[in-house]
Amino acid sequence: MFPVSWRVLLAYAVCSLALDAASNPQTVLPLALAPWTPPIGLSLAFLLLYGARYAPWLIAATFLLGLPIHGVPSNWLAALWAATLLMLGLLGISTWLARGLKIDARLTSQRDLFWFLLAAVAGAWLDAGVHVFARSPEAASDVWGWGADLVNYWVGALIRLLIIAPLVLVHAGHDWATWRSWRLEREVLLQAASIAIALAVIFGLKYTDEYKFFYLLFLPLIWVAMRHGIQGATAALAFTHVGLNASLEWRGLHAIAVVEFQMLMLGLAITGLFLGLTVSARRAAEEKLHQREAELNQAMRLAAAGEMTQAIAHELNQPLSALANYARAAQAMLETPENNLPLLADTLAKIDREATRAGQVVRRLREFFRGGGLRLEPLSANELIEEGLAPARRRAERAGINVTVDLRGDLPQFMADRVQTGTVLHNLLVNAIEAIEGGDPKTREIAITARRLDDARLRFCVRDSGPGVAQDMRERLFDSFATSKPEGMGLGLAISRTLVEAHGGKLWLDNPRPTRFCFSLPIRP
Repeated sequence: MFPVSWRVLLAYAVCSLALDAASNPQTVLPLALAPWTPPIGLSLAFLLLYGARYAPWLIAATFLLGLPIHGVPSNWLAALWAATLLMLGLLGISTWLARGLKIDARLTSQRDLFWFLLAAVAGAWLDAGVHVFARSPEAASDVWGWGADLVNYWVGALIRLLIIAPLVLVHAGHDWATWRSWRLEREVLLQAASIAIALAVIFGLKYTDEYKFFYLLFLPLIWVAMRHGIQGATAALAFTHVGLNASLEWRGLHAIAVVEFQMLMLGLAITGLFLGLTVSARRAAEEKLHQREAELNQAMRLAAAGEMTQAIAHELNQPLSALANYARAAQAMLETPENNLPLLADTLAKIDREATRAGQVVRRLREFFRGGGLRLEPLSANELIEEGLAPARRRAERAGINVTVDLRGDLPQFMADRVQTGTVLHNLLVNAIEAIEGGDPKTREIAITARRLDDARLRFCVRDSGPGVAQDMRERLFDSFATSKPEGMGLGLAISRTLVEAHGGKLWLDNPRPTRFCFSLPIRP
């Protein structure tokens, strides 16, 4: 009903044996681990990671491991009761953290660490009470002595909780392949050496105040935390704690001095955990930001591809329509070829010209959206106007529209992409023709003008006698898919503006009624 993994129990047993081997029951109280009770930091970590169903198995593992090490307890019932009481308390704390507060057991945020710290304080009091009373229940009548032992053991229990539990929690997510590929780097060795040197300075030099130089341990811890985040900070704290306990036992300091050092170690542990987690959280945020940027770039590439598709469809619509009209006209002429031979030859030439133009539009738009740049060449104002007007001249004539061209002043040649700038002017002319056709005005005129805007720019304008631009369209005129035409795609002006801006120019609505669009181009790029 409650399946458990033997691998989890084996890992718990191995870690418990390692903690028991590192603990000397004969040492001063804050450093000792009492037998027959589950190690609090390790047990809380396993309950957070693997769930409440492991609680009775952890108690059983503790007793089975204790038998060959400590022998059969003299009062096994009291030992079992103490272990069960401690495990029930840890079970309540882990349930509160996991289900009540819903923290991440991997301690991935400041909130997770904050609530874990508060839970560790409560768990340390529980551990201290169980251990102190189990070791000396007859001393309970001595309130002051019992209270002093309780506080002393609470400090040690809290340190063990803050050192062991985070170490297990933050490293438990790594699989075996990750551990197998781990290599001892030179920097890690230097960091471990810096901790050892700091401990040697604190405890090894004569005529030094150990408390005064305890701050030296903060320096390697900051180094490790800034380089390796919470994973490095937990490992550095464990290494520092082992070294500190070994130094205290070597110096044979009194229990009071041990408690004072444990208080200093408590401050070091809290600082290291929060600093390491801050670094890890920042790196995770940066990684998430990079991932979002990559996703955004991918979305922009897809949008660009979609825009290119729409642009090609929009720009091909007109030459393909012309090709279809010319083809139908050629078919009609073939019915009486002897009478229409010159006109048929002219129509076929127009078909060839429109097909060539369609190919150029596709090629240049593809190059533009791929970031291939512009094919700049010297152009005159007259050449540009002819490039844009030639495909639309016949349509304007059929619609009875009078097209005038006004080139005033000394207009120099300029550098531009012939196809792209011709496409811009052609789009403006087609829009003007469609506006006049749709509005059916009495006067049907389109005026194309070219002027020198200043010493560095030329200005081209297209004015029509149509009904003008509606008020609600003026603000979004150059947005993609903004159109007032029933069959329009709303891409012509957006594409035209993009092409003009790629040349270093500007496209704008100069006057809404009569409609007048202008664009500028630099004389020199």
